[in-house]
Amino acid sequence: MLAAATAAAVILSGCQAQQPITPDSSSATAPPTSAQTDEPTAQESAQAWADETFGTFEAFTVTGSGAEKIVFPDDAKSGFYTITWAPDHYANEQSGAQVYGEDGTYHEAGMADYVGDSASVAYGLDPSVGPAGWIAVGPGAGEWSITVSPVSALPALPETGGYDAYLYAGDEQPVVFSTLNSGRLNVRQFNGIDPTDSILPQQDFTAVGTLLAGPSVVNVQLESVSPWTRSTN
Repeated sequence: MLAAATAAAVILSGCQAQQPITPDSSSATAPPTSAQTDEPTAQESAQAWADETFGTFEAFTVTGSGAEKIVFPDDAKSGFYTITWAPDHYANEQSGAQVYGEDGTYHEAGMADYVGDSASVAYGLDPSVGPAGWIAVGPGAGEWSITVSPVSALPALPETGGYDAYLYAGDEQPVVFSTLNSGRLNVRQFNGIDPTDSILPQQDFTAVGTLLAGPSVVNVQLESVSPWTRSTN
């Protein structure tokens, strides 16, 4: 009987369940994590520069017909305005809009006189001519709508565009602005300190020169209704 009991004990001990082995977590390698960057884009940097240089305000819209004077609020002495006309407005004389300084002087950079139905122009960017005072809409403008916005709301300078204003955040580069149809093309760049004449209109109705390193504001004013294209010199 003792031998049988001993044999049974041996058999039972051989049937005991194996305990699972827990892996050593200290030896596991964590998967690599991708680096997180908070670097702003070029356009975001240009927008921050515009707010710091020219200030910001809440955009507003004014509608009317014919001649009218739109006075800039104190916090909107620098910005850009977008004017939309009724179709065929250009058939009338004095249908454009232009900016005047607080002292009544004419600010050439703020003029919108375009055969198309919409144009945008940045104003109040040249400290040498003093603060902007108001927009004067011509008596032949017909039905119109004007929205005044802060400079930082401008889009980035594209490869093609119209009678508009833009933010530029790129490097210095030679440049040619041209249109499909003949018509004067005027391009001016503003850095908040002084305007530049590094891009000049040509007799072949292009504008050729150097696009200076940003951040800056670029006004493109043209006579042709065809869009302009930008290429390197």
